[in-house]
Amino acid sequence: MNDMRNNGKGRTGKLARQFRAPRLDWDVPVTTSATADNVDTDDIATFEIPSIDKIVTRRLHSIDQSPTMQLQAFDMPSLSLSTELRAIRLALPAIPQEVDGDWADAATWVMPAIPKPGTGAMGIATAVKPETKEKAKGAGSYLSLALEMVKNSGIYAIAAMMSPLVSLILQPFLTHNLSQNDYGALANLYIIVDLISTITQLGLSPAFFRAYNKDYETPQDRAGVLANTVLLLALFTIPAAIGMTFVSSTLSNLFLKSSAYSLPVALTGLVIVAENIALPASSWFRAEKRTIPYTGLSIASTLLVLATNLVLVGPLHMGLIGALLAKGSGYIIYIVFTYPLIFLRLFNQSGFKLRFDIMKSMLTFGIPTVFGDIASWVLQVSDSWLLTLVGGGLAESGAYRAAYVLGGVLSPVLLAPWGLAWGPIMYSVSKRDDAPKIYSMVFRWWSSVLLFGAFGLSLVSIIVLDIFYPPSYKVGENIIPLITMATMLQGIWYMFMIGVNLRRKTILEFVYMVIASGSNLIFNLFLIPRYGDMGAAVSTLLAYIILTTVSYLANKRIYPIDYEIGTFLFKLFVGVGLYLGGRFLASGQPPVISWSIIILTLLLYAVILLAIGGLTPKKIVGLVGFVRNALAKKGQNQAA
Repeated sequence: MNDMRNNGKGRTGKLARQFRAPRLDWDVPVTTSATADNVDTDDIATFEIPSIDKIVTRRLHSIDQSPTMQLQAFDMPSLSLSTELRAIRLALPAIPQEVDGDWADAATWVMPAIPKPGTGAMGIATAVKPETKEKAKGAGSYLSLALEMVKNSGIYAIAAMMSPLVSLILQPFLTHNLSQNDYGALANLYIIVDLISTITQLGLSPAFFRAYNKDYETPQDRAGVLANTVLLLALFTIPAAIGMTFVSSTLSNLFLKSSAYSLPVALTGLVIVAENIALPASSWFRAEKRTIPYTGLSIASTLLVLATNLVLVGPLHMGLIGALLAKGSGYIIYIVFTYPLIFLRLFNQSGFKLRFDIMKSMLTFGIPTVFGDIASWVLQVSDSWLLTLVGGGLAESGAYRAAYVLGGVLSPVLLAPWGLAWGPIMYSVSKRDDAPKIYSMVFRWWSSVLLFGAFGLSLVSIIVLDIFYPPSYKVGENIIPLITMATMLQGIWYMFMIGVNLRRKTILEFVYMVIASGSNLIFNLFLIPRYGDMGAAVSTLLAYIILTTVSYLANKRIYPIDYEIGTFLFKLFVGVGLYLGGRFLASGQPPVISWSIIILTLLLYAVILLAIGGLTPKKIVGLVGFVRNALAKKGQNQAA
C-alpha cells in the first residue's frame, strides 16, 4: 500500500476493500497496468489509472462533525436508562466503494427512556409534548368553572360572613360601652395597625399566591416559598413592633391629637406581630384550596374576638386595652393551630432552607404593591384621620367610622369571599386559550351581583344604624349609600386589575392608587372643613370613580378584555334611579308601607339585572338542571 502511494503504481491483483472505522476514511487500493503474459486474465482485469494523489476523493466527516438536530431537553435524573433501544437504520450518503459491515451494526448510544411515551407510526415510541395551555372545552367547561368558583366562594363566604355579622353585634356594643371619643380613638388605632402591617408585610400576600400557584410547582419549591415567607415577615415585623414602643407618644399625637393613648399605641405593635405571623398560615390554606380548614379557623377566630371583647370591654371594663387584646387573640388562634402543620410540612420537604432566588422573586413582585397598598390606605382611611385633624375631632371621626363600616359591609360579605376564591382561579384561567372570554363572562355576572348587593345591603345597614346604635351616631345615615357605592366600585376595580397581575406590571397598581388617593386627599382637604363627614363620604366616592376609570383605560392596552362597560353603566344608572325613587316614595309612609315599597323596588331591580344579563326563565331552568345533574354525578363518583 505504501509503495502504491509513493510510485503511483502497484502490482496487479484483486482489489482490496477496507473500512477504517476510527477515522471513517475510505482507503481505495488500485492496480497498475501489466501485460497479458504476466497475469491470468480470468482472474482479474486491470486498467491503468493515474497516481492516487491525483484522484479527487471524497472524505466523510467523523460522526461528531455531522449536522445534528437539536432535541428537547429532559430532566436526566428523573428518567430511567434503558439499553434495549434498537439501532435505527438511516440512509447513508453515496460512497465510492462498498464497505464491509453494516451501519446498523455500529455501536449506538444509551438513550434515556422517556416515561409514558406516545406511539407513533410504525410502532415507534415518540415523546408526547405537554400542553402549555388548556383548550376551550365548550359551554360545559364554562359551567364547571363557574361551579368551582361558586363552590369556593360559597365556602369562603361562610367564614367571611362571620366578620360582618360579628361587627353588627360588636360595633354597637363598643359604641355603648366606650365614649364617643374613645371609640374614635379605637377606630384610629385600627388605622395605625393597617398602615404598619401593610408596610411590614412587604406585599408578600399577593406574592405568595403567585409564587406558590404559578412560579413554583414542586413540593420542595413550594415548601421553600412557605418557609421564606415566614422568615421575611418575622425579620421585618418584630423590629418594627419594638420601634413602636419607643415612639408611641409621637404616634399618639400624630394620629389621635393626644398623648393620652400612648399605651394603646404601643400595644398595637403586638397586634401587628400577631397579624403578620398569622398571614402565611391563612395564605397557605387558601393556596392549597383547603377551604374547610380555613373556614373553620376563620370562624373560630371571629368568635374568639367577639367573646374576648364582650368579657374584657364589658364586665372587666378594660376599654381600649381590652379591645386591642381581643383583636390580637383572633390572630393567635391561627398561629397555635397552623404552625405545627407548617413546621411538619417543611420538615418532610426539607424546606428549612434560605432560598434567595425565592426571596428575590417574591420581593420583586411584592414590594411594588406595598406602595399601592399605602396609597390604598390613604384612599380608604385618610378621611377618618383628617376628620380628627381638621374636622370635628375624635367624636365626629368615631361617628363617621361607624357609618363607614356599615356602608362598607359589602366588602366582607361579597368582596372578601370573592377575593379569596378568585386569586388562585384567576391565574389558572390565564393558561386557557379563551381566558379573555371567561374574564368577560365573569365580570358580567360579578358586576350584577355587586350592584344588587350594594342596593340591598345599604338598606339593611340603615336599619341596623337606626335600631342598634346610640342616637348620636345616627347622623351618619346619609353617608351609608355613598360608602356602599364606593365599596361596590372597589369590587369592580379588582376585575380591572387582571392585566396588571398577569403581566407582572404591579407597579401600575401604585400609579393607580397614587392618582386616586391624591385626588381623595385633595377632595378631603377641601370638603371636610366645609361639609364634615358628608364631605368625606363624597370625596371617597369621587376617588373610587377616578380609580376604576383609570384602571379600566389602562387594562385595555395591557390585557384587552371586553368588559361590556356600556351594559354595566346602564345597570348602574338603573339601580341608582330605582334606589332614589324607592326612598322618595317610601319617605313619610308608615314603616310597613315604607319597607314594602323598598323591598318591591329591590326585587324589581333583581329581575332587571337578570334580564339584562340574558338569563331568561328557560335558561334558568336549564342551568338548574345542569347543576343538579353535575352534583348527582359527583355524588355517584364519590360513592363509587
